[in-house]
Amino acid sequence: MVYTIVTCFIFMAFVAFYSYMKTRNTVSDSAGYFLAGRGLTGGFIAGSLVLTNLSAEQLIGLNG
Repeated sequence: MVYTIVTCFIFMAFVAFYSYMKTRNTVSDSAGYFLAGRGLTGGFIAGSLVLTNLSAEQLIGLNG
């Protein structure tokens, strides 16, 4: 169990470090954060909304 926890923390530290290195000299604004720099297509946005709705429906159904 200890090995699993240590491995998890090492992987999370790696992801945090990599994300920091990729974004450290960029300027962010709300358009880039909420709209992905206006680079997403309508199909991707619609699919994301549908899958989010299905996920929420399943979680509520499991609790009910």
